[in-house]
Amino acid sequence: MHTKTIPNKAKQLENSAIHKKLMGITEETLDLVRQAAPILSSHKQECISVVYNYLESITDQNKQSISQQQLETIVAEYVEELLKATVDDNYVRSRIEIGKQLSQLHITVEQYIVVHHLLTHHIISLLLEQPRRKQKQTILLSLAIQKLTALDQQLIVQAHIEETFKSFLGQISELLHGVTTLDSTEQLINQMESIVEESHNVTSATEEVSASVNEVAEHATKVAEETDEAVVSVNKSKQVIHGALEDMNQMGEVYKEVASQIRSLNEEIKQTHSFVNVIEDITEQTSLLALNASIEAARAGEHGKGFSVVAQEVRKLAEHTKEQTIQIKQNMESLQQVASDVTTEMDNTETRMQLTVSESQAGEQELEHIIAAIQAINGSTSQIAAMTEEQTSAVTEIADRNAAMFDMGNATQDVAKETAKIILELSKQMDAYRLTFFDSIRFHAKDILKAAKTDHLLWKWRVYNMLLDLEEIDSNQVASHKACRLGEWYYGNLPSYLKENSIFQQLEEPHRLVHHYAKLAVQSYEQGERTEAKSYFKQLATASDEVLRLLTQLEQAI
Repeated sequence: MHTKTIPNKAKQLENSAIHKKLMGITEETLDLVRQAAPILSSHKQECISVVYNYLESITDQNKQSISQQQLETIVAEYVEELLKATVDDNYVRSRIEIGKQLSQLHITVEQYIVVHHLLTHHIISLLLEQPRRKQKQTILLSLAIQKLTALDQQLIVQAHIEETFKSFLGQISELLHGVTTLDSTEQLINQMESIVEESHNVTSATEEVSASVNEVAEHATKVAEETDEAVVSVNKSKQVIHGALEDMNQMGEVYKEVASQIRSLNEEIKQTHSFVNVIEDITEQTSLLALNASIEAARAGEHGKGFSVVAQEVRKLAEHTKEQTIQIKQNMESLQQVASDVTTEMDNTETRMQLTVSESQAGEQELEHIIAAIQAINGSTSQIAAMTEEQTSAVTEIADRNAAMFDMGNATQDVAKETAKIILELSKQMDAYRLTFFDSIRFHAKDILKAAKTDHLLWKWRVYNMLLDLEEIDSNQVASHKACRLGEWYYGNLPSYLKENSIFQQLEEPHRLVHHYAKLAVQSYEQGERTEAKSYFKQLATASDEVLRLLTQLEQAI
């Protein structure tokens, strides 16, 4: 906080005795001026015209900052007080007020001095034109007028300069107010840090995406290759199945042919069976004839023995033939049964083969569909591979752009910090320039309140920049609320009407808190406790806002 006291020059400037002594003005001088009053009173309008005509000649009509009515009022009051020649504190204050008015009307000191000399010269000319006056008396009157107008010029110029300085000081304070409200630097730096961090995260994410896309591309290429192989394999399977179907169709024809031949065999067996029956009948008859021959041979006796042997052999042959016929018949029946079973099985096999062929033909059609589907998949995977290549290119470009954004973010963050440093340095230079006016200006209560508002904004601004690592503050140098400019004024010798003001009384506590939280914020920052330091700064800002609000209200109230 600024601890420099504000010199109180107000009472010195407004002290008429000091100025009269300084300019060698005595009561005799003032009496001579009063003697000239009757001569000059009738020429007030001429004096106004002299001043107005000069200002009009040097000022652009469109930019003229003073009207004739305003000028008439100022000059009339000036001449009236001059001719009264009552140089007391009120007289001095009236000249100071004229200096303020001229400054506020943007009439420069140089212009005023010229006007003042013209006016003084015109007044002396009026005195010299009086024929009834003795020359010595006229000279004395002229010298008295010159002394008093010289005092006026000194007072008015000094007041004009002070008012101009106050205007400059006010403008500098307004600029400083504007500078100290540029508290978005921290937000900008933090946002840039977030952008840089997010940019870094995006870079990592794009690298992962790029790797994933490359992996997808590799898989897609592999799938495309495998689908090509699958198409070839399925086509081969189709050809094999087609060949098998052809073979099965041929086998079906063979089975039909075999079944037909077996049926023919079965018919032959049936016919053979009938022949066997005939043989069986013949065998029965032969056996019967052999039996009858044996009987007849027995009757013949000795003559029939040879015939009997033949008859027995014939009967044996007939019996053997009968046995063989029965065996043949049984074999034929078995063969017929086998042929019948084979025919049935052949028919069933043919039916199954026809069903298999039909189903295999359906499977062949499904293979066609599978081939078409695989070829479609192959086309899709080829497109996917091409798209992933484009995605890889796009992701790579995104990564490159994001890397550029990352670099730009870091650069912008550096620029933001450098800009903040420049703004801080500018505010320090402006404050140093502001302080140069304090030795040259008479400060009243309102002036002190205005200066105090700027002081508090600058103090908060310094702590704010400390938290951005742009400003160094020693906690041991943080002044108490009684040692700063506002504190010295607040606890100084003030009139009772001011000390009894409720707004004035409310000001003490928030002012104390500003210094209290400022010290805590600086101490926390020195200890590396940035979070606590920021928390104390927020409380400092709240208390400072309350101080500024009360100072503004007090400024309006007094």
